[in-house]
Amino acid sequence: MQIIKYITFALIILNLPSVALVAFGGGLGSLLSYTTILMLVLYYFFGEKTRPNWFLFVISLLFFMIGGLQYVGYTPMFVFDTIKYFIYLICAYELAKKISVAEYNVFLLIGALSVALEALLLTSDFGRYSGFYIKPNEAGFMCITGYATTYGLKKAPAKLLGQFIFTLSGLLTFSRTFIVIWLLINVISLKISIKNIRIFGLGFLIVASLFFIDEVVGLNNPRFEQLKGLIDNDGSVSSEELNEDSRSDTWAQFYDRIFESPLIGSGYGSFTGKEGHGKGVHNSYLAVIGEAGILPFILFVIYIGYLLVMSLVYFNKKPNLIMQMIALALFLLANHNFFTFYYVSFAAMWIQYQIELAKKEDEIGNTNTLEVVATESN
Repeated sequence: MQIIKYITFALIILNLPSVALVAFGGGLGSLLSYTTILMLVLYYFFGEKTRPNWFLFVISLLFFMIGGLQYVGYTPMFVFDTIKYFIYLICAYELAKKISVAEYNVFLLIGALSVALEALLLTSDFGRYSGFYIKPNEAGFMCITGYATTYGLKKAPAKLLGQFIFTLSGLLTFSRTFIVIWLLINVISLKISIKNIRIFGLGFLIVASLFFIDEVVGLNNPRFEQLKGLIDNDGSVSSEELNEDSRSDTWAQFYDRIFESPLIGSGYGSFTGKEGHGKGVHNSYLAVIGEAGILPFILFVIYIGYLLVMSLVYFNKKPNLIMQMIALALFLLANHNFFTFYYVSFAAMWIQYQIELAKKEDEIGNTNTLEVVATESN
């Protein structure tokens, strides 16, 4: 079972089906996609079966049912996507229950290293790097998720090494979302210990490393040139350049369509660029309300809000959870693929189960305390 677990987890977290699709074509990509689902089913079939993720199941059911009412694409493809997602949802939640924070961290570290290796060995004219995750913003999310998991590790050397690699790789994606979340997480880390202020020094060291990498291989990135301009204070970078390609401008293009059909949305895929709908909304919250209407949107926001609140409740016990949850909640503001990128929804399910574990630990602790009190009173 351990072999099946790690192979399945690697297929999901390292985004291997998409890597195969881009590198070797649709044949191998489809094969690995089917293999991922098959491995999940095998793991579920042979493993222990516990309570399903009913909260996310209901949200997903409403999203696909209501979104399907106005779907205008190839119907068999919609049915296939729906069936595949629910197989994933049921089986992957059982997988999430068996993945420790250390295991999650190691696999994310492998993904982050793929970003750094791409920058060093496969320098591109585009100048942004993504490794196994194909797109820089998605790679930035996985790096910041990995960075957050380091706060759940016990061993200081592993924690420090992970923070260095995740930060360097995240910066190589040149994702503005990564930088904002990295700063926020490190501010939060000061609540754990004021000694964590040294992480900001590590950040400056890594930025210096970027300048070295740029000299050696050439990063060829407009955002890095803007960074150098800001540091040199040469007046060559304007506020308009820094705000170029703003997500808020993209969201604004979809507001009218949301108000046209707020109850049942505009149909599956209409806000995520599927079936010739053009550019996506790049916002999972807007994608849910835009494609399936107000009810799935409300439940989805409640779900994310619940995970945020409960992660905060268990901050002292598991500080990595609120950091991971902040990363996820903010990333969903810039990405519309919660239901299609398995490593994104897996991040939510893993946090959800860690919260359930913390609850159980509290219940056991309270029960033991009551038993001790009862024994002493007798």
